[in-house]
Amino acid sequence: MTKKAAKETALGATERVTALDVVLPGGLGTGLGTALESVPTGGHDELNVARLSLISAQSRVPASYTSWTRTYQAGETTVTVTCTALTGHVVPHGLDNDVMVAIINLYLEDGCPEDGTIRVTMHRLLQAAGLSGSAHYYREVRQCLRRLQSTSYQIVQGWWVQGRQRHVDATFNYLWKVTATREDDDDIRSALEIRLPDEVARSIRDGYVKPLDLGVYRDLSSPPVRAVYRVLDALRWDSGSAQDRVTVNLLEWGERLSIYSAEPDKIRRVLQPAHDELTQRGILIGVEIEGRGKAQQLTYVFAPAARLPDPELLQELTRRGMYPAVAGKYLHDHPDPAPVQRALRQFDAYPGRKQNAGALLRDMLIHPERYDDPASLPASPPVSKPDRTRPLAQPQPALLEQEVEAAQMAELLSLTPARQLSRLEHQLTFMQVTPHLSVADRERLKRAVLGRQVAVVDLLQVLLRNLAQSPEERASLIRATLPE
Repeated sequence: MTKKAAKETALGATERVTALDVVLPGGLGTGLGTALESVPTGGHDELNVARLSLISAQSRVPASYTSWTRTYQAGETTVTVTCTALTGHVVPHGLDNDVMVAIINLYLEDGCPEDGTIRVTMHRLLQAAGLSGSAHYYREVRQCLRRLQSTSYQIVQGWWVQGRQRHVDATFNYLWKVTATREDDDDIRSALEIRLPDEVARSIRDGYVKPLDLGVYRDLSSPPVRAVYRVLDALRWDSGSAQDRVTVNLLEWGERLSIYSAEPDKIRRVLQPAHDELTQRGILIGVEIEGRGKAQQLTYVFAPAARLPDPELLQELTRRGMYPAVAGKYLHDHPDPAPVQRALRQFDAYPGRKQNAGALLRDMLIHPERYDDPASLPASPPVSKPDRTRPLAQPQPALLEQEVEAAQMAELLSLTPARQLSRLEHQLTFMQVTPHLSVADRERLKRAVLGRQVAVVDLLQVLLRNLAQSPEERASLIRATLPE
């Protein structure tokens, strides 16, 4: 048994392990979701579900724990979240966090389909959750899917809609639908179709996500520690960029994490293992405690955030058709510049018209073996050779850049002003510009874009032309372009 398996003994001991209650479609092939050679360490999390802590941090819950309600203040807004499990189930907890993080990242890897559905084998889902392919974890993940599918959430004034730039009410099941085919109960090759609720899928497509280091997340010792890290990291990113400090009221923090106690000392004892491990691993510098009794406040002091992607390489990728968020994620996950420079040379030497330049360049980064070695590519069109199946041609860089820019502009102009605003806000968040724009600045920006007083294309070009400047300087440039 692995170290992780030893620490994560059978979850949900109060529940009877039965077959996953899903529809069995006849035509779902078993070749979906091939096994990954390696699981990426760079990932993302949807900010709403992470910061609202919809899944209890505890490894085990009693059979009577079938619902909960939380009410707390978020600035001037009172947020209420109610979780209700169907008869025969308990509320999501423990390992369910790992499964949902995996599903969110598989949805992103699959290109965020409009129907909110991922198609994956159980083996791939286990890998994405950082779990072994043992019969134990196969059964546990089936239980997780049952709980997530059968639990409803009602959120009052707490669900952020990126396109509308406001908090709204929302009601959904954590998973809208799960269908499967399998040969027997423990067949890890079972093919799954998992559909996210529209609210979650739409929020991910709109870019309301934050970075999540999956390598760090998976390496933490237990579901409770991982749950604390997930929610805490979401609060750190809630303002749009990684903050150095986050302060929470102890009682509200315990309630958000579904800790069964209103006694400050007991809550601190439950949290202490997570505090110790996150500090030992260098994620936290420390935890500061102020006040007494129910007025206690915890301030989490974080280690410095990871470095930003190389601005010059980011600019080279984006001007060839990749959106900054996609390019930045790749550079964050692959800091070595050599493969990037190789892909750029492959891209520039690729013959013919590039219908989807960003997708082509991303494929060259991920699968360089599919393309000619750039070291062997001639600087000019080669002499015709009968044995060469794919002639090479060197496109003019200026023409290529014009083609890419025209494609990007056409796509942006096809969107509604609200969608253009969402796209722009995502880029401002990714480039860490948002914290340097005041509430009044953001309101001016919103009015200007929705009122068609300023073109989103022009604002994005301002950002891309000034990648070498600091986020604060780029914020000043954005402010200067807005009408009074």
